[in-house]
Amino acid sequence: ETVILKEVHAFDAQLANILGDPRKSRPSERRPLNRFKDSMELEIERLVAKKLQIFAPIPFNRNGAIVGILRIAFKALYEYMREEMFAKFGVQQIQVDCAFLADAARIFVESEDAGALDSLLDEALTSASRRCEDPALIDVDGVERIVAARKQGQ
Repeated sequence: ETVILKEVHAFDAQLANILGDPRKSRPSERRPLNRFKDSMELEIERLVAKKLQIFAPIPFNRNGAIVGILRIAFKALYEYMREEMFAKFGVQQIQVDCAFLADAARIFVESEDAGALDSLLDEALTSASRRCEDPALIDVDGVERIVAARKQGQ
């Protein structure tokens, strides 16, 4: 996960040099991980993620380029999850990785784009859960504590 974050930072810096597009300040608070989503909202997000055009044209700006890169990467992660089998702890690791990636993506993209990226990551986790014989997800508070501890360690 840190490798991905370093690569996105590098792309972001290159785009800033090329486009001269300054990053807008983001609120420091982060959205809780699926805390207030019911099953209907999650199902709608899954449908949106499936219809999301991964290779659609993007705006010629810093945010658009980063969103395009992350869409392709997160869709590749989702497709990879569809091909593999997972043990219980493997699914839990995917859950933590997706939460970390969602949190890290919010640094680089606008909030409306973060929602679409979250949908792709939620779909990847759902796919991994379906590919596990005995999936047992970590509770949301536990995942948030792990992500917060990881961010503190950076």
